Parts: sequence; structure tokens; C-alpha cells
Amino acid sequence: MPLDGIFLHFLTNELAKSITGSRVEKVHQPAKDELVLYLRSRTGTKKLFISANANSPRIHLIKNAPENPKNPTMLCMLLRKHLTSSILKAVRQIELDRVVFLDFDATNEIGDKVGLSLCVEIMAKHSDIILMKEDKTIIDAVKRIDFTKSEIRQILPGIKYELPPPQNKLNICECSVDEIMKTLENSSDKNLSSAILTNIQGVSPLISREIAELCGEDVKVSSFTEIQRNRLIKVLNNLQNSIKNLEGIPTLLKNSDEKPYDFSYMDITQYGFSLTPVEYGSYCELLDEFYRERDTINRTRQRCADIMKVLSNATSRISKKLNLQRAELSKSINREELRIKAELINANQHSLSKGSCFYDIENYYDENRLIRIAANPALSPAANS
Repeated sequence: MPLDGIFLHFLTNELAKSITGSRVEKVHQPAKDELVLYLRSRTGTKKLFISANANSPRIHLIKNAPENPKNPTMLCMLLRKHLTSSILKAVRQIELDRVVFLDFDATNEIGDKVGLSLCVEIMAKHSDIILMKEDKTIIDAVKRIDFTKSEIRQILPGIKYELPPPQNKLNICECSVDEIMKTLENSSDKNLSSAILTNIQGVSPLISREIAELCGEDVKVSSFTEIQRNRLIKVLNNLQNSIKNLEGIPTLLKNSDEKPYDFSYMDITQYGFSLTPVEYGSYCELLDEFYRERDTINRTRQRCADIMKVLSNATSRISKKLNLQRAELSKSINREELRIKAELINANQHSLSKGSCFYDIENYYDENRLIRIAANPALSPAANS
């Protein structure tokens, strides 16, 4: 999903205006990698949803919070201890990277004022939510990373927090368009979209393809015409001004079934008429709509998978029991005949002896006619019975 650094730039500024100065009223942890902060301000209560899920990491305000478990986790209790009643003083992003800090003014156990930060790293499978002190000492994290998981960067209680390794990309807010053009021209062996994705910070594959589309065609940088070069300069200038002046437009792309397909902060033309753009009033509203629909589908799939697993296990158990019963039934197909023979042997033990290969016994079930019963000469009549 294109929750890239530039989209996060617009979102962070929107959150800063909306929730800065709010007091943390409650902390919930609906899932192991999700948090919901209930923030109280003069305008009412707002719910800030934070997710470190590998498939949908994000941070935004929501209307309806997920169901909260009855028994809170140890991490949830820790977050409640440190963050409840604290004041959110700042929401900030590190350049155009996908790292957001929520800074809080809190009070410790003895009543002293302390600074805390909740770091939200939105990086696919490496996403995390980390609580730290003002001096960047980690208190705890949703996902603890030790030496067995990463030799480069650990996330563990008690150690100092370090930012993710830099990607050495250009920040479009700080670099001129001329500098960006020179860097892109140095990647002459790559297609334009690939060169943009590799060299410009905070740009998703969707936006890099869109920039190439606006320039006419996604061709190798080395084969750029003067017209395409001028178009690229114009597009980069417009993007730079849009970011600096916070002039992005929250846009949701829906498919022919009216299902959310993609989202962005600018108009997307690369899909033609196959997708319908819908503008929203805020980025939080856009993300809430997009992920609510997506999470509903995912939850339905998960429940279907859970039900199928239960049914599969039940079918396997019943099939095993049925096979055992069939085997038992096949062994006892002559059970009535064997029962009668055993009963006749028991009734005539006084006249039978060990060592016989068969017993000739009167069958009182058949008008006392003689019946010959095969026997094991090594066994006594009782054992044969």
C-alpha cells in the first residue's frame, strides 16, 4: 500500500493540528501489534489507531475502535501505566522517512514530570511501535528485536533507540529540482520510475509510476527527449510545492465494484478509467475508509479459514474413528457364532481336556446335535473358550 513518506508527511501535519494538546484517557491493545489511544481534548474524544501489522502498518484517527480483549496484555498494562493522563505535545516525522514520533508530557510514580515518546515505524514486516524515555532509552516495544533477529539494530528494553539505517535518498523538500535532475540523470541505465524510486525519499512505486506517466512514458533516463525532460522538471516542481505548502488531496481509488483499491495524495491517471478517484476531506477519513473495508475482507477470510480448519480437523477425527470401527466390525463379523461356541466349551469343561485339536459337543441351541469346535491343543478348554 502506498503509505509512503510523503503521504505520511501530509498525514502527520493533519494529526499534529488535530490531536496536539490532547490528554491520553485510555490505552487499548485490540491485537498484539495494534494500539488504540483514546485522546481527550476540548473538542471531544478522538481515537488514534496505531498498527505495526506487516500487511497494513499505519497511524490515523478512526471512528469505530476494534473490540478490546477482556484481559489486557503485559505491554498494554505497561503503556497504560506510562501514558494514561499524559499530554500529547507533538507529532513529528523524521524527514520524509516512514518514522513518526508521538511526544508526551507524562508523570512518573513519584509525581515528577517526564518526557516520553511513542515511536511508530511504518516499514512493512519491520514495522514496530516503541515506547521510550526522553533520553531515547527504550522502555518496551510491540516487537522486540534481539541479536538473533538482527545484528544491525536491536529493539530491547533498556538499550538506546537508534533510527533505522538511512537509505541515502534525496529529500525533495530540501533539495532543488536541479539537484534531483542531476541525480536521476546519473541513473541513465534505469527506467524513470525505477530511478525516482531509488533516489527520492518518501516516494512509493505508485507515485514513481505516476510521475513517469505524466512525463509521457516510462522509458530509460538515457533516452529522454528534451520535451520529456521539461515535463519531468515541471512535475517535480509541482510535487515539491505541493509537499511544502501541504496542498495534497486525499484521494481514494475505487474499482468497478466500488471497492477501495488504492489511495494517494495526488490525482492518479495511470489506471485510466478502470479506477474511479474519490476525494476525501481528510487523510484520516481516507485511511479509515480504506482499511475498514480491507480489514473486513481480511477478517472474513480469516474466519472462513478458521472454520475450514475446525471442519477439516473434525472430518479427520471422524474419519479415523469410522475406519477403526469398521476394522473392529470386520473382526467381529462372526461374533454370534463364536459366542455360542465359547459358551458350549464353558458348559462342558468338565468333560474336555487340554491337548485336543477339536471338541465334539452337544449344541443345546440346535436340539443337542453334535457340533465340532476347532481348538488349540496347547491351550486349556477355558483358554480356548
